Order: sequence, then structure tokens, then C-alpha cells
Amino acid sequence: MDLAWRVSMTGLCFAILGLGGSFLAATVFPALSLSIRDRAERSRRVQELVHLSFRGYIRVLEALGLIELRVEGAQEIRTCRGKVIIANHPTLLDVVLLMALNARTKCIVKGELWHNPFLKGVVQAAGYIRNDLSADELTEACGAALAAGDNLIIFPEGTRTQPGRPLRLHRGFANIALMARADIFVVSISCHPITLTKGTPWWRVPARRPTIRVASAGTIAIDDFQTSVRSRDARRLADYAHARLSGFAAY
Repeated sequence: MDLAWRVSMTGLCFAILGLGGSFLAATVFPALSLSIRDRAERSRRVQELVHLSFRGYIRVLEALGLIELRVEGAQEIRTCRGKVIIANHPTLLDVVLLMALNARTKCIVKGELWHNPFLKGVVQAAGYIRNDLSADELTEACGAALAAGDNLIIFPEGTRTQPGRPLRLHRGFANIALMARADIFVVSISCHPITLTKGTPWWRVPARRPTIRVASAGTIAIDDFQTSVRSRDARRLADYAHARLSGFAAY
């Protein structure tokens, strides 16, 4: 496919993503707030709407020939509930992919998004969790979301994966899972040829259409890591998750 076509369509799709979020925040989400008074139910409806929107968005990317998506373990990913979902983070699309594959997902997002005129309505309506909360407030919010059956998406590297470099996971996800007594669901994401990495502008598209692979790497039972020493448990859990994810991830 002509490179100029893919560059122009990539720009169009990013514009659609931004404008679509603004449209939902300005119209649909306020309507849901008025019609559904229960906050938990409203949050679930918004999550489902975000899921359907992202699923449609991914289909548009595929139809335009911008990506090819391959999902391994789709049933496991789709039916996952009340778990901490961890994944490596090779591309800018990773959170969109995960939310497109599972209808009950929340994530921890930058507190500054609550002041972003385009995204404020989305993150508030969906009940996403601010990263500028105190440690106790953050743990409580994550635990409440998991107890309600929502999944919590966390990219343990804290930023997008650097191609060719080993994974380096922070232990925050392990502490959250241990405190909430929530199992961890591991997802591996790979992209060939690599695109939309950290520091790469959107218009720098690869010479051929990238194939994105999203694969279930299974569930880690949290009870296997619960002892009386939380710091040691978190370290063991993080090391085990690192080994599990490293065994699947390829860039």
C-alpha cells in the first residue's frame, strides 16, 4: 500500500480518536449522568461504551490496512474479571487494544487529565483512577474497583517499552494486587515492524503494515504469594511476573 496513503490515514485516525472522545464527553456521557443516578452502574455503562468505541476503532484501522491484529487467548482476555491486567507496552495503541478486547476495564491515569478539556469527561465518567492520589487513597480506589469486578490495567514498566531492551517492572502492580487479594492476568503485546514507540512521531510509519499480536500469558494466583511479609511477597511476585512476561514478549 502506498506510504503516503498510510501516513494520511494514520493522521485521520488519530484525529478521529481525539474528536470521538470529545464528542462522547460532551454529549453521551452527560446524558448517561442524567439518566443513570447510580455511580457504579453509570461507570459500567461508560466502560462498555468505551469498549465498543475502541473495538470499532481497531476495526477501522484494520479495514484501512494500517494494522493487522492477531489475538491469542481471546476468550480468556474477554472474560477476565476482577483482576490486575499487566502487559508490556510497545506501542501507543496498547491501552486501546486491551480496552477493545475487554468490556470491564479501568486504568490509573495522570491526574492532569482531570483538567484536560478533551478527556476530562471520559476519565471521570468511566471512573478511572487518578495517579496523584495519596498511597492509601490509590490503594483503596484500586481495591474497590477490583472488588466490584472491574479489571485494572497497569503497564508495570511505567512507560512504553524500549525495543530491544529487557523489561524493567516496577513493583506497584504487585503491591496493589497483594493488598486487594486480586489475581494477576498477564498479557503479552508485540508489534512487527515496530511503530508508535516512545519518541516516534505518528507520521513515521513503517515500510509495511505492522502486525500487532496480543496474547494471553495466563493468570498468576495471588494466594501463592501471600505471606506475612508484604515487601518480600511483592518482590517475589514482581520477579515471577517479570519472568512470565519476558517469556512471551518479543518486539
